[in-house]
Amino acid sequence: MRFVSRCLDALGRYPAIACAAIAATSLGFWSLRAPEAFADASVSMATAVGYGGYYVADEWVPVHVFVRNEGPAGMAKLVLRVGGPSIGDRRVSGVFTWPLWLPKGGSASTFIDVPGSALSQGTALDLVAGDRVISTSWLGGNSVSHVDLVGVVSDSSQATQFLAGTSADGTPVLPVALRPYDLPTSAQALANLSALVASVDELRALSNAQARALATWVDQGGLLIVTGTGLAPPAFGLLPISPGAFQVVDGDPLASFAGTSGGPGQIESTAGQVAAEARLWAGSNAEPLVASESFGRGQIWQTSFSPLDPDLLAWPGNAQMWTALFHDAGIAQTADAAVSGMLRPTGGLSLTSVGDALEPLRMPGLSTFALVLLGYLVAAGPVTFYVLRRVRRAALAWVILPALSGLTTVGIFALGGSSRPAGLLMNGVGVMDLLGDGRAFEYGALAIMSPDSGNDVLRLPPADNVLTLQSDNQPVANARIEHGGDATLVSLTDVPRWHVRYVFASGFDEGAGRIQCNFKEAYGLLFGTVTNETQMTLTDVVVVYNGTLVKVGTLAPGQTRSLNASQEVPTSSWISDYGVYNRQLTHGIGRTLGAYLSGLAAGWRQGSAAALVLATADRGLPELAAPSNQRAVASEKTLVLVREYAPVMPVVEAGS
Repeated sequence: MRFVSRCLDALGRYPAIACAAIAATSLGFWSLRAPEAFADASVSMATAVGYGGYYVADEWVPVHVFVRNEGPAGMAKLVLRVGGPSIGDRRVSGVFTWPLWLPKGGSASTFIDVPGSALSQGTALDLVAGDRVISTSWLGGNSVSHVDLVGVVSDSSQATQFLAGTSADGTPVLPVALRPYDLPTSAQALANLSALVASVDELRALSNAQARALATWVDQGGLLIVTGTGLAPPAFGLLPISPGAFQVVDGDPLASFAGTSGGPGQIESTAGQVAAEARLWAGSNAEPLVASESFGRGQIWQTSFSPLDPDLLAWPGNAQMWTALFHDAGIAQTADAAVSGMLRPTGGLSLTSVGDALEPLRMPGLSTFALVLLGYLVAAGPVTFYVLRRVRRAALAWVILPALSGLTTVGIFALGGSSRPAGLLMNGVGVMDLLGDGRAFEYGALAIMSPDSGNDVLRLPPADNVLTLQSDNQPVANARIEHGGDATLVSLTDVPRWHVRYVFASGFDEGAGRIQCNFKEAYGLLFGTVTNETQMTLTDVVVVYNGTLVKVGTLAPGQTRSLNASQEVPTSSWISDYGVYNRQLTHGIGRTLGAYLSGLAAGWRQGSAAALVLATADRGLPELAAPSNQRAVASEKTLVLVREYAPVMPVVEAGS
C-alpha cells in the first residue's frame, strides 16, 4: 500500500508522467485488440467453379474453395445466398452455410455443391468468422448446354487434344482438363459430366473420398474411361483389362471398331488378359485394345493404350474411334442414371408441384350457406316485421336488425373456424432409386403450409443437397440450410400464414436395402422370385421386361413372392398400364409422381438385358421428414416411388 501511495503522489506532482502512463496503457489495450479488428486482412479465399470453369445450370455444381489463413486458428463458415426463378412462380430462395476450420498459419480447402441456377445469375461466396465477413469470392463460370462435358484427368490442358472433333450420338463433346485434386467428393456434383477419362495412375492419385464419389457416380449410371492398365483403387475392383508387359502391337483392329478404312499402324500397349465378365470391342484376347464391363448401372471402358500415343493422334480416324466408343457405350447402357437432371424444371424439381395438391380447407358446402342466408332473410324480414307489428314496437327494428346481422356474421366465422386445420398441412413425394447393393439415391419434394405464421426446422441427412423454394413473390423469411457433420438443418423462420414453402432434397442412403431378384427368361416367359429386403411395405410391385408387365402384389419387409405367369400382361405402354394397376399414381399427390415417372423412364429401353422393378411406399425417405420442432401436424401425406433394375439370366433352350 505504501508503494501505491508513493506512485500516486509522484503522478500528482508530475502530470505529464501521468498522461504518458494513461496513454501507454490505452495503447497497450488497443494493441491487444488489433488482431481481431484486422483479422480479415490475414485471410484470403479463392474458388474454382465446375470443371475448368464450365458447368451445367440444371445440376448441382462443385465449387472447390481454397482459404489461406495467416492469423490464429478458428472456426469459420462459408455463406452463399441464392435466389431466382425456378419453376413457374416457384422461386429458389435461401442461405447456404458450410462449416470450415481454419488452421493457424496454414491453408484449408473443401468442396461445396452449389445449384447451377445460382451461378448463372451471378453470386458471391462469403467467408464469415463470428458475425463478420472476412473474405469474399465471386463465383463465375461458363454455363453450357447442348454439349456433352467430358472430363479428362490430367495436370496438362493439352491432354484433351485426343477428343478434338468427337461427338456423342450427334452431340458435340466438350473436353475439359481436370487436375486430380479438382475432382469433387460428391457423386451428385459429378452429374455435370457425361464421361470421365483417366489413366490408372491418375485414379490412384485421388483421395479416398474422391475415389468413393467417383465409384458411386459410375455405379449409379456414369461412364468411366480408363486408359492404360494397372491396379485401380479398391473402390473400382478389377478393371476389364489386366496389366501386362509393355509391347508394340498392331493398331489396325481399331479401324474396324471406328468404322474407318485404315488403322493407326503400330501402337504401344500394356495389356494382359480380358476379364471373364468383360466385353471385348477391339483387338483379340491375346492383344486386347478396347474392352468394357458393367459397374452397377454404369460402365467402365478401358483402353490398353494411351490416347496421347503420337501414332493415334496422327491417325485420321482418331475422332471417329472416340465417337464410336461413346456411341457403343450408349447402346450398352442397360439402365438410366439415378442422378440426372435434379434441378431441371422438367426433372426432379417438377416434384414441387405436389404443393398444388395440398389438402384444401374443409369449407361447408353451398347448400349450408344457402340455408344460412335463407334463415337470415326470413328472420330479418317477415318474422321481424310480424313480431314488431304485433307488439307495436316498430322502432326496435333499429336494434334487432343490426343484432341479427352481427349474430349471423359471428355464426359464419365460428363455422369457418371449426373447419380450419389445427396445424401444418404437409404433402411429400419422392423417389428411392435402389442401386441393388443396399444403397439408394433418394430425392423428394416436401410442401408445407400452415394457417398460422411460425417457424419450422427440418433435420435431414448430413450429406444431402437441399433447396428451399417459395410459391409466390412473398419471400420465405430467413430460409437457411446449414450443412453439418451430423445433419443438414433446414430452418424456415417467420413464415407467413397460408404461405406454401417447399424443401427439395437429394442424397445417397447407405442402408436403404434392396429388392432381391432372381430372374430367368425361357421360352419367352419370365421366371423367378422377388424379395423385399427394405424396411418398407412395397405396394403394387410390378416387373417390366421385354414388353411384358408382371404383377407381383404387395410385399411386406422380408416377404418373398414368385412370379406368376397368369399375372403377366403384354404391354406397349407400361407406364399407363402401371398407372391403371397402381391407382395411387393417378389420384391426389400421386398424380405429381405419375407425371414425373413418364419423363423418368423415357430414356430406358425395354429391350435391355435388365428388368425394371417398380413399387410405391408411404414412407422411407428421410428427405420427407416432418419438422422437428413442436408444431402440430393436421395432415401429412407421403408417397414414394421405389425402383430397381435387376439382371435377367437367359436359359438356353434345348436344341438351340
